[in-house]
Amino acid sequence: MAKKEVLENKVLGNNEELTLEQKYALAKECFAKEDYEGAVTYFEQLAKVHNADAEFELAGLYAAGIGVAKDEKKAAYYYELAAMLEHAEAQNAIADCFYYGQGVPRNYNKAVYWYRQAANKGNLYATESLANCYYRGEGVVQNYELAIKYFQIATEGDSPCVWALYNLGECYFYGKGTQKDEAKAVEYYTLAAEKGNMLAASTLGDCYAYGNGVKKDFSEAVKWYTKAADAGNEWAQNKLANCYYYGDGVEPDETKALEYFTLSAEAGNKNSMSRMGDCYYYGRGTEQNYEKAFEWYQKAALAGHNISKYNLGNCYFNGNGVEQNYEEALKWYQEAAEQNIEGAMNRLGDCYQYGYGVEIDYSKSLEWYQKAADKGNAWAQDMIGSFYEYGKGVEKDLDKAIECYQKAADKGNKHAKGRLSRLV
Repeated sequence: MAKKEVLENKVLGNNEELTLEQKYALAKECFAKEDYEGAVTYFEQLAKVHNADAEFELAGLYAAGIGVAKDEKKAAYYYELAAMLEHAEAQNAIADCFYYGQGVPRNYNKAVYWYRQAANKGNLYATESLANCYYRGEGVVQNYELAIKYFQIATEGDSPCVWALYNLGECYFYGKGTQKDEAKAVEYYTLAAEKGNMLAASTLGDCYAYGNGVKKDFSEAVKWYTKAADAGNEWAQNKLANCYYYGDGVEPDETKALEYFTLSAEAGNKNSMSRMGDCYYYGRGTEQNYEKAFEWYQKAALAGHNISKYNLGNCYFNGNGVEQNYEEALKWYQEAAEQNIEGAMNRLGDCYQYGYGVEIDYSKSLEWYQKAADKGNAWAQDMIGSFYEYGKGVEKDLDKAIECYQKAADKGNKHAKGRLSRLV
């Protein structure tokens, strides 16, 4: 039948005279012309007679809400129908539905079953996903050796799966399923990065920055960080900002550092939020602005950044960018100290010793100073010495005081040196 006659049949509604192939061609033609409702009509007719290609296409339309109301359940229904007719792409798609719980209850076992069916037909994306399941132990017993096997298969051919290349790099970098080989990891990260995987590019930047599997080379690190950062990778933006901040591999440029910290922070990177606070607090790359510093420290602290909790406490304690509030400072010092931040432990010692935001409690003060001192904090060691010298919350003990002052003095604490010279 000529194309003109086929189109006339479409207009006249003589669909019963069309072959399945003609209906499928018309459906694709409707889609190409953005006549999505027409495409749905033909795909639905074909789905009724169990045409796998049509069921797969119809599922995609329901998944995206094109020509029909978006409906993940219907999408999964049609993907599974096509999958049962041995449609490899549909098998991969329904596996994804089960893996992510889209339109069906999440079920890793069923996901693995369908990934395996599609992988056996040569679908590289399914092969890569099957590898991920073995790597993470989802739906199967965790098996790094099998993960490597399937990742390797997924990288073969003219169109290798880029994520499989990256994941092979991870296996070699951490020695999972194979002997640890950082140089081999770099090879895979490079292949993935060159094919556009920006996480691989960022990771490759780390390898050059720290000398993992390659000779340390900050210039090369900057090259890869820049590639990933300019593509929107928030961690690469953070790392590149640090390179500009400290002059690693590039000329120091605090303004450029602030630019990349801003991009990363606005993408939700809590490390960069903290560094934004530093830039505004100390006036690096911008004018000093305690109010903005406080805002960024607060964002980072609320996102769970522990150093920022300490810095936020300092803002409240000193009244920088916010009204002075010792009680609020104490709250943030407490949160930071519980996360092993020694500066916060030390400041809690100060608060309990002098009654900032809390009743004076020498025993509690000494407890926090001791925790900081155990981490090597010279100020805390000096303060513990004073407690023993004057008998604050402990028995007066000059020998113990001298011992603590000596520890602090050995770390360069001038105050402790002065006290030591007075006692010895």
